[in-house]
Amino acid sequence: MVRYIAGNGDDPSTLHEPAPKAYLVLLVKGRVGQSFPLRGEIHLGRDRSNTVVVSDQKVSRHHASLTLVDDIFILNDKGSANGTYLNGALITQPIRLKDKDHIKIGDTHFFFSTTPPDPEAINHIVIAAPASAPQPPPQESSFAMPALNNRSTWMLVGCLGLIIVGLLLVLAVIIGLFLGQGQVAAVPEILWLVGLI
Repeated sequence: MVRYIAGNGDDPSTLHEPAPKAYLVLLVKGRVGQSFPLRGEIHLGRDRSNTVVVSDQKVSRHHASLTLVDDIFILNDKGSANGTYLNGALITQPIRLKDKDHIKIGDTHFFFSTTPPDPEAINHIVIAAPASAPQPPPQESSFAMPALNNRSTWMLVGCLGLIIVGLLLVLAVIIGLFLGQGQVAAVPEILWLVGLI
């Protein structure tokens, strides 16, 4: 459930509000839901103090904001736990919104429009968008090993082999020192027999 908190209806200034600069349209299962007029700074989140209150457990209490700067809306994530996505990509800094941008917070999707929303036109764009919209990269488990290509695998095996040979040589020299000088000369012959040289 998403709810828009408008100004107090008893306030005379709300009777003559300026025309919205843009609209934030809630998308429910790919279809147009409620539309929110954007006039200034808009806050999105679960907390009731936000302009747009989103009842979604994956949305932080103060998740994101839309700020109007010189007739351009800037989308900013407010340090949310699950991040804010613009057109399928996670945003890491404030970013300028363009007409027909898709915003996702938690499991809630919005459509940004600079013109009054036309449900039929938006539904057409939304239905066509998933094939062309970039998707976020799949989340990897923190325990997953990175995939190695064939060359890097062989380089890793080769480096480990050199380290093992080096350690065996050092061990052979140390053993030779403990057993006596005459035995040190036999170290290369032992390594040759083992197959390391």
